Order: sequence, then structure tokens, then C-alpha cells
Amino acid sequence: MRDYECDICIIGSGFGGSVCALRAAQAGCRVVLLERGPRLSADHFEDLAAGNRPIFRMQDLFSRQRNADIPDGIVDLQFAGGLCAVTASAVGGGSHLYTAVTLRAPEETFTPQWSALSRMVMDPYYDRVEAIIRPTRLPHTLPRTAAMQSAASHIGGRCVRLPLAMDWPENASDMAQPPTTSGLRREVATWLQGGRTCRKRTLDRTYLAQAESAGAEIRAMHDVTAIAPLDIDGGYEVRFNRPSNEYGTEAGSLRARRVVLSAGTFGTMKLLFHCRDAIGTLPHLSAALGWRFHTNGDFGAAIIGAAEPDADSGPPVTGWIDCWSDDRLFLMDTGVWPIGSLTALSTSLGRAWSIGVMGFDDNPCRLNWETNGHSPRGRWRFTRDAARSSAFDERRLARLRDLARAVGGRLLAPPAWFDRRMPSTVHPMGGAVIAESPAQGVTNPFGEVFGHPGLYLADASLFPTPTGVAPSMTIAAVAEWVIEHLLAEAGAKA
Repeated sequence: MRDYECDICIIGSGFGGSVCALRAAQAGCRVVLLERGPRLSADHFEDLAAGNRPIFRMQDLFSRQRNADIPDGIVDLQFAGGLCAVTASAVGGGSHLYTAVTLRAPEETFTPQWSALSRMVMDPYYDRVEAIIRPTRLPHTLPRTAAMQSAASHIGGRCVRLPLAMDWPENASDMAQPPTTSGLRREVATWLQGGRTCRKRTLDRTYLAQAESAGAEIRAMHDVTAIAPLDIDGGYEVRFNRPSNEYGTEAGSLRARRVVLSAGTFGTMKLLFHCRDAIGTLPHLSAALGWRFHTNGDFGAAIIGAAEPDADSGPPVTGWIDCWSDDRLFLMDTGVWPIGSLTALSTSLGRAWSIGVMGFDDNPCRLNWETNGHSPRGRWRFTRDAARSSAFDERRLARLRDLARAVGGRLLAPPAWFDRRMPSTVHPMGGAVIAESPAQGVTNPFGEVFGHPGLYLADASLFPTPTGVAPSMTIAAVAEWVIEHLLAEAGAKA
């Protein structure tokens, strides 16, 4: 029998990989988790705020020429034609970038395209996630909360305080104190951590901390470049680049009985495309790879000139206005920003109330990673029928205009035609979806890749439709489902 260095190799440490690492380690498996980003600490965020560390990571996943003296950023910008996607790169993945909103997807999200998965099936797995992450609602009414409640009554929506994976201050009223601003970089560093008085419970503090306690090994700064089946008794070789103080980077590899790919939608699809089309190590991947990609209806706008709300020292998000029943969307408070203190814009603009929108824009798009021969370099090609989103886009803008009028402010937002042609997303999902057959998707209903047994996916790339809400809890719940079936399958073959 081949000598495996681990039972399960997990690629990526976000809401999918962290779940799989914990459950596999608890089951007694030898687990190695590879994460391309760094471990973060308080010093890391202080360096970011002081300008000693970049915010953005612009290096290519495969061809990165790393100088050990140059630190990596946390935020990835992925460009695909007219699309811009914002993702994270660190131990803990997207939990360092998200707003800590942790809630279940609506029942209507789970259409028949989700195969065996329904809200009823998923609820026990949501329960498991909730027990680890422990989201709670805002314990103090802030000006933003009050403004949302008042506006909701005027526009026919319902204001909801959202469950957040957040540690609250001992004195909840501290969140209502007016903030002291000190430049854009420090504001970003503060926002990423959860605010001035709150701290996010990121995955390195929850699932990953427990996984390491259970014996999982986490290797930061490991860029996976290939997954290749072993030719004798199953299993896979996972190849990667890692830092080397002497040479910048060096290549390495390990052998694993099974592999869980959970590098986030873009990371997972790029690696799958690379292995299928450029180097041919995963030749049996479905032709459906790249189809049914979604942006979750993401949109950003600002309201200026409103009398309320005042800025506060609370978390990035307090709540949202629920417009789901009529329009399949939500208007989410994402903070009040003092424009003049942060930018060179005139202070006459006052403050801007940032509003995020997400919803069920079920417009299947296509992503394709195009390479030149065996070269790791390439580019994304994004295909979207903009007309299919027209009705959703108009409803979204209409709701934002209603909100601006309700609070007595002016709406700053790109026009619908611009967003249809140049969309952006912080919740990319789909492209390697679960299905009943390879003609319909990339994996079976349990996340195992068609044509390559023992290789599993466990992130938002599995989603055949948008979730309509912040997807972190659904990613983790689906990963709980995937790892449960992986461990059962492994036990049956042992």
C-alpha cells in the first residue's frame, strides 16, 4: 500500500475547509490543511493600519514570485471581464472579510436544483454550525438600527436585527459612542476586525482552533498548484509552492487518501480548470465546470445628506430591511462613513450611510479560466445575459430610492445599465455545482467530484443557485453535510 502523509488533505481554510478540518480531526483522521494566505494577528492588523502591510493581494495564484520580505495582503480582487469579485486570503478565509452575518438561507433558496438538499434536510447541519459559531443579535439599539426600523415602516419592509458572530463589549452602550476617525487605512483595519468595540469570531478562533486542538495540522502560505491522482491504489498527490527564505518560493507535495478542495469559488474553479485543461491531471472533470455561477444579487450604494443616522462605534452591520416576500432582496446597513475625514472629498458631503444589497438574482452566468498551453498564467472569461437580471436590478434600485426618500437623503448608486454590464460581488458562488449527473454539474449530491473518486468540494462553488442572503452559514452547513458523507464513505471502505 502507498505511504500516505495524511488521510485527508484540505485545500483552503474558509467556511468549508475549516468545518471539514474539525470534523475529520474529531473522527481520528490525519488532517493536513493547506492555506495560501498568512495567519493573522493583532500585529498584522496594526501593520495594515499603519501602512506597513498591503490591504490587497494582487499576486497570481500559480505564478506568484514571492519575496519573503514583502508581506501579503488580506483582500483578493478577482477580475473576469466586466466582473469584479472581492474575496479573502488568510487562515480563516472569508471570515476575516465578511460582516459576521450568520443566518440560514430562506426555504425558497433550495430549489430542485439542489438535489437531495432542502431546508428541512439542512436544518440539522445549520444547528451544528450555530453551536460552534454562536451568533447573537445586536444587544443595544444604535442610531443605524433605529433609522432602519423607521425607514422599514415607510417602504413596506421589515427591519431585522441580524445574528452576528461577534463578541460584544462588556458595556453594550459603548457601541453608541461617536467614533474618532483616523484615516482610511485604520478605518479599514478596524472594520475588518469587527469595529471599534466589537470583535468578530473568525474561523481561526472557532472551527480552526478546535481542529488544531483535535490534531489537525494547518500549513499557512501554501499555494496549491495541482491535484493529481496516484496511479496504484487511489489517493492524490497535492502539489504546492511555499515560502523559502533563501529562494523566495520552493515546490513541495504531499500524498493524501482523500482531498477536500475548499479554496473559495474562484480558487476552487481556477485550480479545477488548470488541472483539467492546462496540465491534464484531472481529465474527467465535467464539461459543466464554470456553469451556473452567481453573484447573489450583490450591490452597493450610499445615502448622503440624511439627518439620521449618526456614526457610532458598533459593528459593521446592525440589521437589514427584509424585502424578500415581494422582491426577493434585502437592504443591509453596512455603516456610516464620515466622507471628509476619510477622503479628499469636500466635507460638505457630510457622512455617507453605506447600504449593501443582496438577493435571489437567479441569472446563471458562466466563468471560464483560459490558459495558454501548460502555462499557469491565464485569464478569466465571464459570460452573462444582462437582460435576465433587468427586472431584479430595477427592483433593487427602486427599493434603494425608497429608502433614501424615507430617511431624507440622496442616493449615490451606479445606474442599473452599468451594473448589468460591470457587476461586482462579495459573494461569488456556483460554477462547480452539485448535481445528479456529470451532464448537470461537477459533483454528486454529497460533494464528490464525478470521474475522480475521493476528491470532494466543500465551498460555495457547489451552490446551483444563489442563497439570496449572506452565504457563510450555508457554506459551513453544506460542508458539514459533505464531510459527514465523506467520513461515512471512508469508513465503509476501510
